[in-house]
Amino acid sequence: MEKIKNTVKPIAKNQQYKKVPAAPVYLSPSAKKHWKQVAKILIDAEVLKPTHLTGLEVLVDAKAQFEYAVRAIQKSNRKKAGSGYIQQFSTGAKNISVEQTLKRDAIKTMMQCLKQFGLDPKSEKELNTEPSNQLNLFDGIMKELKKTS
Repeated sequence: MEKIKNTVKPIAKNQQYKKVPAAPVYLSPSAKKHWKQVAKILIDAEVLKPTHLTGLEVLVDAKAQFEYAVRAIQKSNRKKAGSGYIQQFSTGAKNISVEQTLKRDAIKTMMQCLKQFGLDPKSEKELNTEPSNQLNLFDGIMKELKKTS
């Protein structure tokens, strides 16, 4: 089994990152692009800590999967309207497409990861925080991620 080299320089657990840490080598090129964008947003908001790196990995990988699924659905729909949403088998049976399932699961994963950072409206409310820039930060992340899709 091949060992994966740790490219992240250690810092104290409660200390926040000031610079974007290197993305893990096993992430896809798309996920690495999202890593840089999202990490920068989280650093600017002063919420990225070493304990969040695993959540960030999952978030950017889910975003890459979401992006792939959306592109595949659009490609199928260009060939035949609606074909990206429904999969039809030779028996005549129909089911939701694999890409739709991938997209749904990626959205669910992204929302769970954003909750870890307190960046979705529901977790902000659960934390009983005063109105802050967290909602604006959530909107900012979603806008940045949409730009790259």
